[in-house]
Amino acid sequence: MDTSRKNEIEKLDSSMKIDVDINNDWEWHSPRSEPFRITGLPWLEQDGVYRRLPLEPSHPIRSEVDRLANYTAGVQIRFQTDSPKLSVRVVLADRATMYQMPATGQCGVDCYIGTTGAQLYVNTTRFDQSQNEYESILFESLPWEMREITLNLPLYQGVKEIWIGLDPSSSVAGFPGFATNKKVLIYGTSITHGACASRPGMAYSNILSRKFPIEMVNLGFSGNAQGEPELAHLISQIDEPALLVLDYEANTPSTERLQESLPEFIRIYRSRHPEVPILVISQIRLAKEAFDETMLRRREERKQLQMAIVERLQQEGDTNLHFCDGAELLGADYQECTTDGIHPSDLGYFRIAETLSPILGKLIF
Repeated sequence: MDTSRKNEIEKLDSSMKIDVDINNDWEWHSPRSEPFRITGLPWLEQDGVYRRLPLEPSHPIRSEVDRLANYTAGVQIRFQTDSPKLSVRVVLADRATMYQMPATGQCGVDCYIGTTGAQLYVNTTRFDQSQNEYESILFESLPWEMREITLNLPLYQGVKEIWIGLDPSSSVAGFPGFATNKKVLIYGTSITHGACASRPGMAYSNILSRKFPIEMVNLGFSGNAQGEPELAHLISQIDEPALLVLDYEANTPSTERLQESLPEFIRIYRSRHPEVPILVISQIRLAKEAFDETMLRRREERKQLQMAIVERLQQEGDTNLHFCDGAELLGADYQECTTDGIHPSDLGYFRIAETLSPILGKLIF
């Protein structure tokens, strides 16, 4: 690509200029050390890497799931600081490569300030998407006062290392904590994973994290959440669950496979967590359904199947099993809520989180 053409917009609009010169007046911190807290990585303390599944899982996983586990979807860094400025230095596993998703969502970091329920978006990293390492300033020249910081990590790329730059004279304190040590576990497809959010904070698990004082663990595995029993075993190993969300219908190879996998997944999880609420969510509406009756009938068939499974297990005594109709998540104008007819835009993710919020609120607390 012609570099002059590539940088033309930066010459025309200074607000789109990439940070290229970050001076040396910074103190760099690793979020792996105190008082920083990293959430969304149940095996971080065990393995010491930014990975959503264990390095050596007790049950074998497919190579595709193994690779996707390295993507930091839903992972957050939380802390307090009075620093008037904040930057990040990031080393990614690879560069931005997705055509249907902005580099800011795939490989960027965004920043929120404030307490849970009152967090406000500040900025997203700016970087050369052809590179797999970057430094970017998220804010500067703010007043010297203590504030809570939440950094949302890349959705569709692995993070080898990340450092946080603060004013050398500033102080850093720990994240005040959640109302509980329990976690909401969300297992699902690319929609759970975060495609095609424009920035990390707009994945629906991250939006929900701003509504509830509880850790959210994003277990979305794009195109590869098939409800395998191996994943049920691994997810059941996560301590102190408050809720398990199963949103994987769209990745199942067939309706017959879904009919087999869903009750077995629930059975495996129930063997370890008999009382934890489980919420089964059916697939959202796809844009083509308005023109493709076969596609519409297929989704309706799968929805009815999942509802029947949930009702049967409820009748057998599982009173903490629940169902949510995914067709309602985007609203009546669902065709305006996706990027590519399948994956939600930021508007779509906002709708999903808003619809799920009262449902989760009743199940979590």
